[in-house]
Amino acid sequence: MRHLLVLLKGLLIGIANVIPGVSGGTFALVLGIYDRLIAALKSYDLRAARVALTALATIHRPASRQALREEARRCDLVFLLLLALGAGLAIKGLAGLLQWLLAEQPMPTLAFFVGLIVPSIAIPLRMMERRGAIEAITCLLGIGLTLLVSLAQVSQGGGEPALWFVFVGGAAAIAAMILPGISGSFLLLVLGLYQPTLEHIHHLTAHSFVFLGVMALGFVFGLVTISRLMAFLLKRWRSPTLAFLIGLVLGSFYVLWPFKDFTPPASAPAAVSAAAPAATEKADIRIATAPNRLPASASEAAWPALFVLLGLVCSIGLNKLGASGEGGAPPQRPQRSGPEPPAP
Repeated sequence: MRHLLVLLKGLLIGIANVIPGVSGGTFALVLGIYDRLIAALKSYDLRAARVALTALATIHRPASRQALREEARRCDLVFLLLLALGAGLAIKGLAGLLQWLLAEQPMPTLAFFVGLIVPSIAIPLRMMERRGAIEAITCLLGIGLTLLVSLAQVSQGGGEPALWFVFVGGAAAIAAMILPGISGSFLLLVLGLYQPTLEHIHHLTAHSFVFLGVMALGFVFGLVTISRLMAFLLKRWRSPTLAFLIGLVLGSFYVLWPFKDFTPPASAPAAVSAAAPAATEKADIRIATAPNRLPASASEAAWPALFVLLGLVCSIGLNKLGASGEGGAPPQRPQRSGPEPPAP
């Protein structure tokens, strides 16, 4: 029963991680497993690698098998595997739905994502210890970096991303996923990797295993290196680092702007059949590479505005739940060494 509960919590965290603007770290706080998750992830260090390699090399010895079991318990391996299994099932189940929404209803879907992301800025803002000129500069650097990446993608157009970029995106996304208030899928969306990832998860092909395998390697690299770097930066330069993260979020609104021109360029090959041109064109939509435009009329802007409000309501509710879970479990009553005193 305990393992089933961890699996269900993994499902919920997976749902959170696949939706841009919803933080898996916030869900982990709400579910009361954030501290345990971070402690388990940090335990995978050089000591764990050394013990595992030594034990596997001499696995025929009972002492080696015992050392491997003890190291697995120290690293909370079963807990992490169950969480990963639950999250993987949720991501696989939702990939098709989100892919359809972005292809068929991109305007209200992006508007909903905007509503989800706006309140998440309050989390790193509350965590900042000071707000001065240095923080303003790092915030602007974060905005500039996001806009630079986005504009570069628009100029290059669509197409399959390079594998080295998939690796970098996976490393950045997994580092963001463990921070409350920051969404890893949001970073993938800004980098233009969100829709290709959904497509490869939903429609598994031979190339999908290469794509997802490279991203998984990026996840491992991000957990081992970038997450530790983020912990160091937050400890040493807390406020400037958080301001930079806020800048990334603010710059992402350029990518998430709901009103986009999805008309294929004139130079694009007309590979659309006369039987179903609309369906093929929608399947080729790339949110990160489509240029922005202004709404054509007030009526066109009204429907996305409603979804922005809906996203705001959902995000504020999640953030309140996350704040209520930050305290963790209630403190345990200290045990006495002697006999309990008689009740009055």
